[in-house]
Amino acid sequence: MARSRPPSERPTKVCATCGRPFTWRRKWARDWDEVRYCSERCRRERHREA
Repeated sequence: MARSRPPSERPTKVCATCGRPFTWRRKWARDWDEVRYCSERCRRERHREA
C-alpha cells in the first residue's frame, strides 16, 4: 500500500469563487481535474459573484 503525500506536497488549485488556494483531498481523487471550488458553500455562491 502506498503512503500518502504530506500536505506540503499535494497539488493545489485556486477557488473560482473566493480566490483562496485549496489542496487535493482524497474524496476528489477521481475528478480532481473538474474540481473548481474549495467548498460546497463556494459552489452554491458561484452565480452570485457574476
